[in-house]
Formats: sequence, structure tokens, C-alpha cells
Amino acid sequence: MTYLPLLTGLKSHYSQCIPRDPTKPPLEVWYEYENIPLKWHIPIGVLYDMVGGGKLPWEVKIRISNFPADKLLTLGANVDETVKQSFVHNVKEAGYMKHQGAVFNHLLPAQTVQLWKGLHRDKFDEFWVVNHRLMEHINNEPYQYIPFRIYTDIHRQYIQKPFKPRIDDNLTTLGDLLHKCLPGSVTATEDKEEPFQVTEGVTIRIQGVSPPLVTPVQWLSEHLSHADNFLYIVALGMPQVSPSSQPKTTTTPATSPPPPATEPATGTPTQQPTES
Repeated sequence: MTYLPLLTGLKSHYSQCIPRDPTKPPLEVWYEYENIPLKWHIPIGVLYDMVGGGKLPWEVKIRISNFPADKLLTLGANVDETVKQSFVHNVKEAGYMKHQGAVFNHLLPAQTVQLWKGLHRDKFDEFWVVNHRLMEHINNEPYQYIPFRIYTDIHRQYIQKPFKPRIDDNLTTLGDLLHKCLPGSVTATEDKEEPFQVTEGVTIRIQGVSPPLVTPVQWLSEHLSHADNFLYIVALGMPQVSPSSQPKTTTTPATSPPPPATEPATGTPTQQPTES
């Protein structure tokens, strides 16, 4: 659920091995797996679902030279603050999608700090005291939109579109979401009980598992979202398509929150949502 730069055990263990020259800028630490640079702003579990291949232990290399600036965002001198800005921005964006900001905007500054520190210190109880409020329903209604991101490849943009958890009193499912937002990942069937099946050769993972396609997205958002309140869906084995035919990537808050100082997202700028 956390992020690579927050693994303080790694930082303290290797800090004495990193050369320091006060006359030069600090070295940029980055992470790599099998020659693949790992994006620090993506949760570790999502990175593992994308490139880990089910291997345990997952052997990630820490690099201090040859920073791939064309593939990774820099963390800057204040690593914790950069990660914090990215995390809080995502939480706020997710809150706007779910509740138009009605819950997040009423958090006290101390509660936002507690949310971050709970994640940073790996203290679930401290984190959940605040985060459970962000997962609540307003007037027993589903979320307005589901905060989700689909990754098909670590080198590609994520896919994010407006998607409602309920249409005409019917709960929408994971199959509905994939059918609408990632064409080719699922195929329609004639079975009314299971109207979609995963396309042959494609694997869908959320938090390391492959949920049934009939699972309501509202339930998935409440129970399988990451700490930033986004539901991350990894779709492996998708056929290669040209950039012009790929689904457009968007973000969907009802009122766009301000971007962080270091923008982690790879999608296009925010826009107003449209009906699913």
C-alpha cells in the first residue's frame, strides 16, 4: 500500500554507502527491477502486479547513478515532502470524484497530517481513523464516480475515465467498467449471470487477485482501493495498439483540486466529468 521512497529501512541501511559531496547536488536515488525503472508515485503493490511476475522475494535494485530522467520524476531534496504532496493530491482528487469534495474538504488540517503519518509510519489504525471517513457513503448513496486507474504497461499512461457505480438503479460491475474503459480486455457473452469474460491472453489484477467480473465496482472501491483511495486495475497481456486508438486518459473530479508541486500523474489535464 505504500511507496518505494517511504521504505525507511532501505534508506537507513544504504545511507552510509551513498557518497556525499557538499559542493554538488545530492544524488537522486531510484529503483529498478530487471532493467525496468520503477515509478515512485505508483504504490508498490501496483508495481508488483505490473512487473513482479509473481516472484517472491521481489528483488528490487536501488540505484544512485544514471538517473533515467526521461522515464522517472525526480524526488528532489525533500523526498518525504514530495511523496506527501503526491499522496494528498491523489486523496483529494479521489474525494472529489466520490463526494464532490464534501468529505475531504471538512477534514481538519491535523486529520490530513494524521492520514499521511499513518501511511508514512505504517500505522494502519492511525491511518484508518481518518481514511474510513473518506470511504463513507453520503445519504446511503453510492459514490458519484469511481476513482480508478487502469495500467496496461508500466511505460504507458494510465487510463482514467468518468464511471458511475450505479446506472438506473443497477450497480455497475468490473466487467462493465472494463468493457467501457478498456475495449478488448473483456468480451461479451450470452450468459445473463456473467455477461462478460476476460479476453483470452489477458490477466486482470487488483491488489494481487483477479476478482470476478460481476463484482460491483462500488464494493471494489470500498474494499480494494489503495491508501490514496484510488482503485488500481492492472491489465496484462493487452494487444498492442497505436497511440491514436488508445482510450483517452482523463481525470474526473467534479471540481478540479490544485495539482501538487511535483505532478505525478501521466494522464491529460483534469476535465469536467460526463455521464457514464
